[in-house]
Amino acid sequence: MTYLKLKELTEKFNWQKKEEQIHKIFVFKTFDLAVDFFNLVADAANAHNHHPDILSSYCSIEISLTTHDEKKITEKDLILATKIDELFGNFIGNEK
Repeated sequence: MTYLKLKELTEKFNWQKKEEQIHKIFVFKTFDLAVDFFNLVADAANAHNHHPDILSSYCSIEISLTTHDEKKITEKDLILATKIDELFGNFIGNEK
């Protein structure tokens, strides 16, 4: 795992490190927008063959990443977290 990338995710992109996972909550104006974002994250997870824990609660989506078989944060988590932030930025930028 790249320590500098983890530091950037926590300091610049507001991911929180809790034990051997990183977490972030994404908040939306409506339930439908939250569901649309959930689906984008699911597609990205499948494309990377790395699947986060995702909790949907009305207008928010909480994502937790860890590499389950290694029981720690790995490069796979950092790559997917970066992709999720990119998706969120594009999603919010296109929000009507």
